[in-house]
Amino acid sequence: MEIMTEQTNDKNLLTLEQKICFKEDDFDAKGNVKASALMYAFQEIAAAHAESLGLGFDDLIVNNYIWVLTKLRFEIKQQPVSDKEYILKTYPRPRKGVTFFRDYYIYDGDVLMAVGTSQWCIINFETRRIERAKIDFDGQFIDHEPFENGIEKFKVDQDALVKFGVHKVVEDDLDDNEHVNNCRYAVMVEDELSGRGECSIYFSKEALLGDEIILYKNNEDGYDMIEGKLEDGTIIFQVKTK
Repeated sequence: MEIMTEQTNDKNLLTLEQKICFKEDDFDAKGNVKASALMYAFQEIAAAHAESLGLGFDDLIVNNYIWVLTKLRFEIKQQPVSDKEYILKTYPRPRKGVTFFRDYYIYDGDVLMAVGTSQWCIINFETRRIERAKIDFDGQFIDHEPFENGIEKFKVDQDALVKFGVHKVVEDDLDDNEHVNNCRYAVMVEDELSGRGECSIYFSKEALLGDEIILYKNNEDGYDMIEGKLEDGTIIFQVKTK
């Protein structure tokens, strides 16, 4: 994926727009954009916007804080194509307690191609505990949710899960926070997410270098449910998709 350096940053409205271009390796064998490519685009513009607002990694780490993505939901309205420019737009919404919200839209002109929403929190880098940090956004929020019901709550039927793989965490899976990058979970289950139009993901627990994540799946009421957990039963991530 190519993310253009040109961007439009409206600090008064707390929005950021970037031009993006999906490349051939961002698509699966059937021509569907990979979930990991979409998540990477969301991740990069979120980081760029936070940095432009003085709330990036380097700004927060001086106080021992880091951003952590806890939930993500996205829907692909129309499949993008390779080597074409699209506009990716993002903005944060007002926080609720320790939870921060950020939304994403991908446009081809006036046509909405994909939409996403996410929830974040701030944790202490050393203790890995959630912090009620005094984070202020200097600007006007766009308080509009892309999904009427937000990120739906769901439970995975543990008794119905079937094991389909194991992934051992390596250094390439890690990010600046020294845990598995959220996009890497989508890579682990890329085949199961192929061609899906809707996806909700819970990131429940950090996975660290050397951890072995056991991958499970089942189907419930027309949705594919995917779960990654450690051998001791600790749930790392859960996915609901169709």
